[in-house]
Amino acid sequence: MPDRKSSAHETDAEGRSNQKRRTRQALIDAALALREEGRDPTFAEVAERALVSRATAYRYFSSVEALVSETAAERAMPLLEHVYRPGDDPAQAIGVAARELNKILLDDEVGLHVMERSFMAVWLENERDSRPARPGRRMKYIRPIVDALKDELPPAARQRLSQALSMVMGSEAVLAVRDIAGASVDEAIAAGAWAAQALVKQALAEADEARMKRGASRRAASPAR
Repeated sequence: MPDRKSSAHETDAEGRSNQKRRTRQALIDAALALREEGRDPTFAEVAERALVSRATAYRYFSSVEALVSETAAERAMPLLEHVYRPGDDPAQAIGVAARELNKILLDDEVGLHVMERSFMAVWLENERDSRPARPGRRMKYIRPIVDALKDELPPAARQRLSQALSMVMGSEAVLAVRDIAGASVDEAIAAGAWAAQALVKQALAEADEARMKRGASRRAASPAR
């Protein structure tokens, strides 16, 4: 029988994580609304609109500049249906998604570095159990596209593919290719799209190979007629 205490603990942890995501999103939505009203919001104004305290807001963002940078990225992100629709080739779609997301981030590299600095500061300044979750915007594209491969990839393979794709899309990915690999903006965008497509193709190739091996094993095990 499953351990009830363990199950309850996991449920509580998931509930806290979801609440943290809702709080972060409430702050972003509040900042978006204020900016759409033509205002340059302060932290106090954003917190008041989001119905949280300033102390809570500072637990999620280290500065108002970081919050504003996040709202800019949120506003610029195209909806999923603009990069992927059911029936599209997942490998092509993930390349489009990587290109769109990484281009948004690289269009404002100062804001990108401000956001990343804020993520690190929040991580260091909060205790482990109270650290807010990262926004995970890339997963809004990755999960639906990878889930479309459910007939080709088993659950474990889809999970690994999603995890691998998270490394080539998003802020850390573009910072690495720009600041460490020395790529130009265009090269960074192209590299991310290429890597994302290559990961999907590799996962599908491995799944095909595994199916062929299973088929060969079954044939070998069948009695000759």
